[in-house]
Amino acid sequence: MVASKCLEFASVRYNGSVVNCPTVRALIPFVDFITVCPEVEIGLGVPRETIRIVLVDGKKRLIQPKTEKDLTEDMDNFTDKFLEELPNVDGFIFKSGSPTIGIKKIKIYSAIDKGFVIDHGSGFFADKIVQKYAEYPLEEDDRLRNNIIRHHFLTKLFAFADIRNVKESGSFEKLELFHKYNRYLFRLYNRDLAVKMDHLLENKTSLGSDRIIIEYEKLIPQVFCRSPGSNEFTDIANEIFLSVASFLNDAEEEYLTCVIKKYVDNRLSCDALLEILKLYVMLFSESKEEYSRLFFPYPEQLKNESEPDRDRDFWENFPMSNKSD
Repeated sequence: MVASKCLEFASVRYNGSVVNCPTVRALIPFVDFITVCPEVEIGLGVPRETIRIVLVDGKKRLIQPKTEKDLTEDMDNFTDKFLEELPNVDGFIFKSGSPTIGIKKIKIYSAIDKGFVIDHGSGFFADKIVQKYAEYPLEEDDRLRNNIIRHHFLTKLFAFADIRNVKESGSFEKLELFHKYNRYLFRLYNRDLAVKMDHLLENKTSLGSDRIIIEYEKLIPQVFCRSPGSNEFTDIANEIFLSVASFLNDAEEEYLTCVIKKYVDNRLSCDALLEILKLYVMLFSESKEEYSRLFFPYPEQLKNESEPDRDRDFWENFPMSNKSD
């Protein structure tokens, strides 16, 4: 995958710093990174004067205000060359706020010096990435500090990596195995498309395995076009409940019903719900493999700490009074 070089890898920020990015750091043992700093690649030093996107005669230009250098052509040429030489990748993590490699809400100014912000967009380098890889896992370091965004990004990233390996192998058997492991994850994200995938794999005789692999791959970005919400998690929980209900005694059935109700009422977290459902699948389901990626969409080591301050002594600075009323 591609990542901004300033995120954990090298001190190439405009001020000569390296940026702490927990998600990138956690991914290093699991991912082959291609790192890039577009500003350094076009010859700007470290440290360097800041640059900005400026609207000039209705067109966006990349300008270094202090030197008044127009870096637009240099950046366009580098980006085109980078994209031309880029091998198959599964996702991107870029630096937020960067006028070259930021993806969202990058400031566009009205003038080179003392101009005001008139619009927002993507950075000069990132904009072409977004155009070519719009359906891929694309995120910025700041947004990945949000647990929901991070979970969705990692889930999508590892699914893209797995389907790429299937496509490169050309093996229909590997595709069937991939679908088997992801079946309920896909049902969580998009039930209609998951059913469509089921039917597609059933047509091996009429369509041929090569055609099915191609058509199946096209559906993956559609499945992950949005993150599932509470309604989708409730639906998958009820589906699991129905699949194991015949194995439960009255007390177990009442407990699981109560668990799902607590989630619906927002009195139980999604992670807790999935952990409880996982136990029932392990104990009673006859198709455990089909739930594999629902419960383990990416390596467990990549999960964030649920309570970073769990062992902190909160009472240390707040001694209890000995007085009583």
